[in-house]
Amino acid sequence: MEIIFEYEEKGNLEINSVAVIGSFNNYDPAQGSMIKEGSKWIFKCDLLEGEHYYKFLINNELKLNDPSANVYLPDDNEELWSVIIINNNNQRLYNNNQYTVHVDSYNVTCNINEEQKAVNKKIFNVLLDKKIVTRFGFTNVSGLHSVTTAWFTPKGELYQVVENNLFATKENEKDPILMWFWMDLNNSHRSNCGLWTVKLFIDGEFVLEDQVRLLENTSYTAQGKMN
Repeated sequence: MEIIFEYEEKGNLEINSVAVIGSFNNYDPAQGSMIKEGSKWIFKCDLLEGEHYYKFLINNELKLNDPSANVYLPDDNEELWSVIIINNNNQRLYNNNQYTVHVDSYNVTCNINEEQKAVNKKIFNVLLDKKIVTRFGFTNVSGLHSVTTAWFTPKGELYQVVENNLFATKENEKDPILMWFWMDLNNSHRSNCGLWTVKLFIDGEFVLEDQVRLLENTSYTAQGKMN
């Protein structure tokens, strides 16, 4: 069965290459190299009966799920993948359920906390702060979702990618679900002071972008404003 994969450029990403990596091509980007047509990247291939796990690999470094996928399933390591299912009649199967997720709150701090009103911070000190923490509150969560944060240096280079699974349980289905993603600060950041960018993706879909300033200074207030 011929399958057409499409990835549409969004989220101010500077994209030089996109590949489909999956169980059907040994997760080899060379076997899934996509061709750019306008603002979309395209890849066509024939798939046989079975469950086919895949993701998009952006610039050979950023791995994201397919936002248009109809099925997402975890592998043996609990990593969530986009999945195409083809039955023995060469028909593609679809999930008829509609799953939702809403970003209810977002904060940037220097520590992990569950306070309802966390103090937002936009300036960090590489000498004094140990980490930059982004905290997200999610509501209306149904189904299983992959949440990905990507940190970019002031030069626009990808520095760190973290992905976690998001799902509601009977205990928390009515309350906001909090998730923390952080970047530890160390001596290597002293040569990368400036404006850092963090991007949030849910199921591979670009959701939001924010920036924080990283400085090397010995005097600043708790709110991140320089004295």
